[in-house]
Amino acid sequence: MNNLLSYLHRSVLSIPSNREKMLLKSKELRPDVVMFDLEDSVPVEEKDKARAALIKFLEQERPGAPFISYRINPMDTPFAYRDIIEVMEKVGETIHSIVVPKVEEAYEIKAVEILISQIEKACGFSDPIYLEPSIETAKGMLHVKEIAFSSDRIISLVFGIADYSVSLGMFFKGYSGHGEEEEFYPGHRFHFPLSRMAMVAKARGIMAIDAPYGNFRDKKGLQRSCLLSRYLGYDGKWAIHPSQIEVINEVFSPLPEEVNRCKEIARAYYDAKEKGEGSVAVDGRMIDGATLRLALQLLERYKSIEKMRGI
Repeated sequence: MNNLLSYLHRSVLSIPSNREKMLLKSKELRPDVVMFDLEDSVPVEEKDKARAALIKFLEQERPGAPFISYRINPMDTPFAYRDIIEVMEKVGETIHSIVVPKVEEAYEIKAVEILISQIEKACGFSDPIYLEPSIETAKGMLHVKEIAFSSDRIISLVFGIADYSVSLGMFFKGYSGHGEEEEFYPGHRFHFPLSRMAMVAKARGIMAIDAPYGNFRDKKGLQRSCLLSRYLGYDGKWAIHPSQIEVINEVFSPLPEEVNRCKEIARAYYDAKEKGEGSVAVDGRMIDGATLRLALQLLERYKSIEKMRGI
């Protein structure tokens, strides 16, 4: 479970489970992850209908993504337990992970873990169901370390930008509150929570996944948002529209020049080691063991992506 390369989450496409056309469309799309949503994108009066629609769809169809997830409702709602029990008992063997939204305390994850452990035993599932807590409030960010270490099933932490903004009373421009039109602030307003969450995730040995970018027509803004989180150590980003998948996958994949540079670093380092040289330079820059580890990490990610493509 600690091998993050086995669970690529560059692009995580959110699909509202109450929208039949979008459920069917998921068969044609190839993000790394398709995440069927039972929470924010589904009105309260349609919760039961959406859950039934998701079960019916997964009983009959197979989404195009290699990794299938779904988001339950928060644990303080009257919908969460049914989201877990009904979906897992009916189609649990087709599900890879459950996204738990608005997590504020570690006990919420422990409660989900206990429930799905019972369902796995009762249904005889061959593979474990993983968990992906979404950190969306100031309280959740305060307790993010305890949450991350609360279960061995956790494979990622997900940042929820809009509800996090609400919990802090942050002003926003634009329409969705999902990271667009942030130029009014002299800096990166979400640098601290993103950096804190990435640090905890990597200390735990799991992935860090960024929130969606609200304006799906703004490709340049999406690209910038992806770059900001990638350079903070994030592994991927949620998408709210199929048109965002390509940009997200591109940014969270090593570029050819990055791959070539890392190959050159590794080659130079090992050549110097064979010659018994204590230090080595590439293009006028000193490289050492830490540089090598950075290069090898990027090359491993590149190999994993190429394997996923069938190359």
